[in-house]
Amino acid sequence: MYTNRIEVSPRDRKEFLLPIVHLCYNRDSPFNIKGPKFFAEWLFLAVNFKKSDDSDESLSVEEIDCEIQRLKRTLLDD
Repeated sequence: MYTNRIEVSPRDRKEFLLPIVHLCYNRDSPFNIKGPKFFAEWLFLAVNFKKSDDSDESLSVEEIDCEIQRLKRTLLDD
């Protein structure tokens, strides 16, 4: 269904999502009015986040949303 999506391995996921976290949670960002679910839905359409290196399974929108929130908590110590 989704062709030509960017593939992101589990080890590269944090680095790939870091700019999204800043867009979503930085007070000075014009996108901070959007929640992580908004970004997760867009990312799901453009990026194939592999669940594991040896699997063809991808993260769902909900799992991408959780990854964004988890990274935010890690960075901002919430």
